[in-house]
Amino acid sequence: MKFYVCSLLTTAALALPAHAATPVDETQDDQGKMVVSMVEQNLFNPLAMPASCTAVMLDDTQKASMKQAYFEFAKQKNTLSAEVKNAWLDVRHTFMSKDSTKDEGTAALTAAKTAMNNLGDAMGMLSIKIFYDILKPEQREPAWKCMMDLKKMKNEEMLRAMCAKLPPATPTPTPTP
Repeated sequence: MKFYVCSLLTTAALALPAHAATPVDETQDDQGKMVVSMVEQNLFNPLAMPASCTAVMLDDTQKASMKQAYFEFAKQKNTLSAEVKNAWLDVRHTFMSKDSTKDEGTAALTAAKTAMNNLGDAMGMLSIKIFYDILKPEQREPAWKCMMDLKKMKNEEMLRAMCAKLPPATPTPTPTP
């Protein structure tokens, strides 16, 4: 049974990157996460990169620029992530309060949405900076393929972790005719 569940999950994971590679419905936040992942892999763990990432062929200046852009983003991300966390704490506190009003709940949700949008915008701006300020035009397509391969790797890692948590398969008795 575990084999069949893992096979099904693996098949779904292999289909996800193919779907993601089509220009249908990718959110800015998801693209931002993949750009961050690509930068982290290139800068901090180049041996764990997919083979497609070597086709990007960054020069030393680009690597330095990418590292600087990433560290500026990382500082900003820390602040924005804290704002998102605090906004959701406010939402929870407001919703759990017996004295809160609908307007207070709406205001708390609006503040949380604004904080999440700010974080998504920062990720999007990192994507724009990398793809248009750091990469050369001929490097954009290989960089995009690298991001999609990284997404596929992350999906496969997630599936391996899910399958590892499943209980061991028990043999099912074969029915006798």
